[in-house]
Amino acid sequence: MQWLYAYFPSLQLDHFIRDHAEDKQAAFVVFSPNNNEILQVSCAASKAGIQKGMGLAQASALLSSIQLLPYSAETESQQIHLLASQLYRIASDIVLIEPNSVAIKLDPIIHYYQTIDYFIALFHHVVKHTGLKYFFATGPTIESAQVLAFSGSNTVYESNEQAMLALQTVSLSHTQFTPKQVNQFDRMGIRSLKAVFVLPLEEVGKRFDNTFISYLLALKGKKHIPRATFHPKRHYRYQCELPFELEDSMKLARYLSQPVNDCCNYLISQNLTTDTLLLALHLADTPNHQMEIRAGAPMHCAQDWLSLITLRLEQLKINSPIRGFQLCCEQTVVFHATSEHLFTERFNQHAENLLMGTLLAKLGADAVELPSIKHDFRPDKQVSSQHNKHRNDNMLPPPGQQPFWLLNTPAPLTEKTRIAYGPERIQTGWWDDSPVKRDYFIAVNDCGQRLWVFRDQSSQWFVHGYFS
Repeated sequence: MQWLYAYFPSLQLDHFIRDHAEDKQAAFVVFSPNNNEILQVSCAASKAGIQKGMGLAQASALLSSIQLLPYSAETESQQIHLLASQLYRIASDIVLIEPNSVAIKLDPIIHYYQTIDYFIALFHHVVKHTGLKYFFATGPTIESAQVLAFSGSNTVYESNEQAMLALQTVSLSHTQFTPKQVNQFDRMGIRSLKAVFVLPLEEVGKRFDNTFISYLLALKGKKHIPRATFHPKRHYRYQCELPFELEDSMKLARYLSQPVNDCCNYLISQNLTTDTLLLALHLADTPNHQMEIRAGAPMHCAQDWLSLITLRLEQLKINSPIRGFQLCCEQTVVFHATSEHLFTERFNQHAENLLMGTLLAKLGADAVELPSIKHDFRPDKQVSSQHNKHRNDNMLPPPGQQPFWLLNTPAPLTEKTRIAYGPERIQTGWWDDSPVKRDYFIAVNDCGQRLWVFRDQSSQWFVHGYFS
């Protein structure tokens, strides 16, 4: 068995610089809010002498213009899940080691890629496209490959034997040993894994617990600790805390561009689509503001969604600065490709969807009504308006000589006309409180206009609609 392990040491920082930093050459650091320790350092900050493990006071003394980002395990977890979803297109057996690592089982891949080299090249192509810094290595177990990756090996070993030879020279600081266990080995004069591996297990068992023994066997490649494999979820969530407060909601659009694009790429990778996005704004002095952005129909085009979000932001009035936001896509459906002709209904439907999405974004869901056709021979009840965004477009009106332009309420016929067609009797509705018995005609007035008129049971004449 062989595993590929990829470790992303500055996942949160790389993601922030890629998507949100206005000046990507500025000095950024990620620090722990608990003890103010520097956890991740950008290239510009590193050139100024700032290193991991420093305190904020020391880092600020070296460079006063550094920009500080509090560490968020949730942000890194979101990003590693998104990366795993992208890797899921090329590999199935993926294990997440949160918050910043993934492991891929290589044995089944040989059957699909013929050789490991082809897959490794594809893996590098996918990961480098994200712009994230990473270290990688292979090994007989996840634990052994992890240590080699932590040491910066960046090597795909031809065999597990070569990986184990390289593992023996690695320092204990790259393992999952606790600081106390490393100190115990240091007092024994043991500072590399080679010296640990030659120790008899009976002697090791006298000094350490069973958890340590299991981990040591996994490092030696003699035991595989079971782990759950990754399966993509059918929803997308992204949370971001801004580096500074925004007074103007329109300035939030630039920070939403990449998350919306990632959301749509995620939907496409899972063959999903959606008609609703949820945007929660984290405000400084007031409760969070929830926004529901709805489209006219399910879609997964990032540019279309950004247009709708921009329309909503233009109308938004806030009394408190924006500190962050959360973008959610939870209502997803499986995407079914249509088979209509390329140049006809397909593009007409797309234009209709864009129009509906624009109206929903500008006016709100309660102000937009959709006509719906019902199976009823009474013209007054064939078309109804409803707020429900789901409708049956395949339902056809009852057959007959009926115009598309109907009056809301039939009006008395007051002008001189002549009958051109008819009668056509409609007698129905006996099962409810609105029975109808009418004789409909097509009439023509002196101007040549064609009217849809009827005569009721009292021999009174009414006009119900007009033909185009």
